[in-house]
Amino acid sequence: MQESLAMVMAILASVYFGCDGPQVFLVFLACLLPITLELVNSAMEIFMDHVLGSTYREEIRRAKDMLSAAVCLALLIGYSGSLWIIFFAKK
Repeated sequence: MQESLAMVMAILASVYFGCDGPQVFLVFLACLLPITLELVNSAMEIFMDHVLGSTYREEIRRAKDMLSAAVCLALLIGYSGSLWIIFFAKK
């Protein structure tokens, strides 16, 4: 939900600051990166929980932490890219 709101805000900001159509589309694509990775993260966690049940295993905890770190990096890359497109890309 928060990623969707951030995407809407980034798209509105790109329109407000005068980006043309292809730039707005690039902002949209950059904002889809974290949403896509969040879906993969959620699916993998559900799969791991289903296969292994509620038993604690250190390697599964590490795998889930790595998936969360990938989502964090995707947030950084996607929204930084969006800001770069909005403010610094040639218009």
